[in-house]
Amino acid sequence: MKTTVTLLIFFALFSSNIFAQDYTQWGLPEGATARLGKGSITGLVGSVAFSPNGLTLASGSWGITILWDTVTGEQKQTLTGDNIVFSPDGRILAGASRDNTVCLWDAGTGEQKETLTGHTDSVGSIAFSPDGRILAGGSSDNTVCLWDAGTGKHKAILIGHQHDVVGSLAFSPPVAFSPDGGTLASGGVGTIRLWDGVTGLHKSTLSGHTNLVTSIAFSVDGRMFVSSSWDNTVRLWDAVTGEHKRTLTGHTDSVESVAFSPDGLTLASGSRDNTVRLWDAVTGEHKRTLTGHTEIVSSVTFSPDGKTLASGSWDGTVLLWKIPPLGSTLPSVVTPPAELDSPTPPKTDADRIYNNAIRSVMWIVNPGISEGSGVLFDKKFKLAVTNAHVTDTSHAVDVYFPAPDENGELIKERDFYLKSRGVLKRLGYYTKGHVVAKNVETDLAIIKLDGLPETARQIDWGFTTPAINTGELVYILGNPGGRDLWHWKLGQFQDDYGKVLHIQSDVFGGNSGGPVLNKQGILLGIIARSDRHMNASAIPARYIYQLLSESNVKHSGSRR
Repeated sequence: MKTTVTLLIFFALFSSNIFAQDYTQWGLPEGATARLGKGSITGLVGSVAFSPNGLTLASGSWGITILWDTVTGEQKQTLTGDNIVFSPDGRILAGASRDNTVCLWDAGTGEQKETLTGHTDSVGSIAFSPDGRILAGGSSDNTVCLWDAGTGKHKAILIGHQHDVVGSLAFSPPVAFSPDGGTLASGGVGTIRLWDGVTGLHKSTLSGHTNLVTSIAFSVDGRMFVSSSWDNTVRLWDAVTGEHKRTLTGHTDSVESVAFSPDGLTLASGSRDNTVRLWDAVTGEHKRTLTGHTEIVSSVTFSPDGKTLASGSWDGTVLLWKIPPLGSTLPSVVTPPAELDSPTPPKTDADRIYNNAIRSVMWIVNPGISEGSGVLFDKKFKLAVTNAHVTDTSHAVDVYFPAPDENGELIKERDFYLKSRGVLKRLGYYTKGHVVAKNVETDLAIIKLDGLPETARQIDWGFTTPAINTGELVYILGNPGGRDLWHWKLGQFQDDYGKVLHIQSDVFGGNSGGPVLNKQGILLGIIARSDRHMNASAIPARYIYQLLSESNVKHSGSRR
C-alpha cells in the first residue's frame, strides 16, 4: 500500500507546476508521465532499476549511476558503476564495473561496503538471488561468478559459455535467478545456460537465438522466462523443461532488454529501433508500441506495483510510462478440492517431489506474532508439525492449505488467502490449528487441525530420520516471508549433529517449519533457522515421534 501511495504522489508531483519547465522543454510522448535526465545524465542510459519499495529509481550511464527520489523526482546520490541492481530487501546496491569488479553499497548511506573480485575482464551483468544472499555476475571473460552477498566471499565460477556473458553495451543483465532461487540463467551468443542456483552445477543449455542474448527475466511464478537478442526477437521458454514456447517478433532492430510485469501478465521489450513494445505474456500478442525516445532503448523495468514502466535510452533520458492492465485476466475463483487431484504430470525430480508434497505443506499465521510453515504428518488424526517459535505462546493459529484456481493451478498470492478466509473455510483450505504438544528445546510444536481439504496429503515420513550422505541434494518447501506462498528450494546435506541437521542452502526467510525432503521425497526434518552464510538447521524427523511419545498425543502410529 505504501508503494502505491508513493507512486501516486510521484505522478501528482510530476504533473504539477514544479516540473512545468521540464514539460515545456522536453515535451512528453503519449502515455509517458515523466522524463528524467537531459542535462543531469551524462551520456547514454544503459540500465534502470526500481528499488523494492518503489521509492528510488536507479539509472546507470557511462560509469555513473544516479539514484532518483520517486516522490520528488530529485537526484539523491551519484555512484560509480554502469549496471545497478538492488538487493531484494532494498538495503544493498550492487554495481557492475569495467574494472572487472562488482561494488556493493549501502543503499541508505551510499557508503561502499565491499568490492567483489574474481573476473578477469569487465563485468556487464549482475543479479541477486531472491533471498539476497548470492550475487551472480557475468563477464567478458565468458564466465559467471557467484559471491556471498553478505561477506563478499567468492563462492564459485561457472564455466561453459564460449562468448561474453555481458549482454551488450546496453548493460541489461543476461543473468537472472528464478523466483525460488533454484535456477540461474545466463545468456551468451545464441545459447542460454541454466545452472543450479545453489550448487552452480550446469543443468542444461538452450539454443534458439541466432545472435547475442542481451537480457533474461523470469515470470513471477517461476514457470516461464523470457530472453531478448540481437536477432531482433523475444523468446519465451518453459523454465522447468527448457522447452521453447513462442517467439515474439515485431521489433525492426536488436532487442536490448525485457521485463515481466509483477503480475506476470505483461512483457515489455526495449529495442535499438528506439521503441518499447508491450506484449500479452500469456498469448504473445502485441498490445502496444511506446515511442518517444530518440535513440536506442537500452533497458526496461516495471515498478513494484506494476503501474509504471521505466525505460532508459542512449538519448540520455529515462521515460516513465503509465501502464494500464494489458494482459490476459488471471483466474481468481477457487475451485472445489477435486480439481487439484489432476495435476500436470511432473517433468523433473524436483517437480515430482513438489507436486507430491506441496499438499502437505501449510501456511501458518500467528496473528500479530509470527508466520511460518507447517507439515501434515498424520491425516487420520489431523496432526501437523511446525516450529515452537512459530506458535510462540499462542494455543491456536490460523492454518491455510494451498488452494487451486479454476485451472487447477495453485494460488500463491498472500492477499488472496487473507481476504478470502470465508470461502476458503467453506472449502476446507482454511482452518484453525490447536497446539497439543510443544518442546521449546527442540523447537517443535504439534498442532491438531479442526479440518482438512479433501486434497490434503500426509507427508511421506517415518519415525526415524532416513540415512543420507554428505553432499546429497535435498528439497526444501515452504512459504517465504513477504513473498508469494508455496515455494521450493534445493539444498545440500552436510551433517547430522543429533539435534539438528546441517544443510547448505539459501533458505528463504519465513520458511520456518517447512519440510526438508530427500531425493525420494521422504521427510528428513523441518527447517528451524538459517544464517547469512547459507547454513540452515533442520530438526530431524525422529524428534517428531519423540514429541508424540512424550506428550501421549494419539496418532496413527505407522507410516503412510
